[in-house]
Amino acid sequence: MRIYNEVKAEQFLSKYLKFNTNKLTKKVNEALEFSKKLKFPLTLKLISDQALHKSKIKGVRFVNNEQELIKNYDELLKLAKKNKLKLDGILVQTFISGKEIIIGAKKDNTFGQVILFGGGGIFAEILKDFSLRICPLTEKDINEMLKETKVYSTLNQNEIKQISNTISKVNEIMLNHNDIIELDINPLIVNEKNAIVVDARMVLN
Repeated sequence: MRIYNEVKAEQFLSKYLKFNTNKLTKKVNEALEFSKKLKFPLTLKLISDQALHKSKIKGVRFVNNEQELIKNYDELLKLAKKNKLKLDGILVQTFISGKEIIIGAKKDNTFGQVILFGGGGIFAEILKDFSLRICPLTEKDINEMLKETKVYSTLNQNEIKQISNTISKVNEIMLNHNDIIELDINPLIVNEKNAIVVDARMVLN
């Protein structure tokens, strides 16, 4: 079994899905240099195969300027050391505003490949607002999935189109890669123009 953290998952999925601008860094100077090409606020993330649920250990930080970047970068390095994590690096990422969505997929022992859609971010597990369908999905299946959730009423037509396209791509990924046991995109940030993957992880057989 192979576990793909966010950086490895992006390398695998980027031919299908859009990801926001980011760079994996090893030193704070690299992060500062990269930040000059971007606009604050930015996101810093601790990247390790041993910390796939980063928010649970406070491994995600939002920074508004260079001083906050330096301070939080140092804190993330200390956090990794304290938890004895094998660290790949600190990911510096653009901050994107929009609605948070979760799209997941897994290989179920009974039903085979299943796709999940719902409200995303830190509330995904709390609100339990999601729907499921078995692959392969038709356009009708995707429309029904969306309408079964509470989050659907908050979406406009452009956002619905962006999400539908992303679910269709995830359906394609699962059909093309039978070795994927789990795929978790949370959050997918959706706005008028785009659906951007901000965090993803995968488990492969």
